[in-house]
Amino acid sequence: MGHVQTSATIGICILSSMAVARHSPTLCRCFLQSCGYFTKGVTVHYEPEMLSAIAESVVGSLWCMHPHGTSLGMGFTLNGAIRFRAHDEERYVHPQFRQTMPQTRLRAADGVQAPVLFNLPLVRNLLKGLGCCTPATKKNMFGLWKRQADFGILPGGMEEVALYQCGRERVYLSKRAGFIKYGLQNGALLLLAYTFGESDLYQSLSAGTIRQFQMWTLNRFGFIIPIFWGPRWYLPWLPRDDIPIDTVVGSPMQLPHIPNPTTEDVVKYHTLYMKSLRELFDRHKSRFGYEDRELEIL
Repeated sequence: MGHVQTSATIGICILSSMAVARHSPTLCRCFLQSCGYFTKGVTVHYEPEMLSAIAESVVGSLWCMHPHGTSLGMGFTLNGAIRFRAHDEERYVHPQFRQTMPQTRLRAADGVQAPVLFNLPLVRNLLKGLGCCTPATKKNMFGLWKRQADFGILPGGMEEVALYQCGRERVYLSKRAGFIKYGLQNGALLLLAYTFGESDLYQSLSAGTIRQFQMWTLNRFGFIIPIFWGPRWYLPWLPRDDIPIDTVVGSPMQLPHIPNPTTEDVVKYHTLYMKSLRELFDRHKSRFGYEDRELEIL
């Protein structure tokens, strides 16, 4: 897919969302057409243990996806729940996965995003049109677990967007343990995922003053204004198209059900989570050409 075609596809998605404002599989499929922009592909890879664990899970699963990237998060956006909500499993869902999961469960997949996004009229309509977007609040997350839904989250949040630097594998996690506490309270099955290529798609401004301003807007208004650009001056919002997007969903991490976890409980499983994420990254970095990089957990 060419650069102009990609921009046109995005424009059609945005315009369609203005009228839809409810789940539309057609809109999801239209959005997924942008995968063709990446000349080296957009792919999801599953470790074997993950497939068996999610098939046996009776409480749904929480897909914890890293890194966030500059804005949308290509891994989260193109390799997440939207693939299941497009209602075209033959085309968008990995064969092993669709053989493991019943169609009704696949099509109920969801994802949680920053609540502030749902206050923006055009963005809100687009998110509703995709059908797999829910404000990331405690109430909503607990509601998804109660429904035994499979849903995704970007644990690093807006802080991780502010920390983005092209060519560096960074996640904001050392002070982000709330999702672990919620997971313990629900006995959640965590599926750790890392997208290789996410950290190479854009250049960005990340000088100290810029980052301080971004953190100020985050603390004051609940969002940041990322400053980033792609390789083409005439379409700066488009990323590099020569970077493969490979999302690896790793071995599961089953949390115990602890209705009232102590601080020690949260610290224990948060530490285990960070260790597991680093191991996932190290297991696969050579496979995708990133053997010279280290994962920075900030």
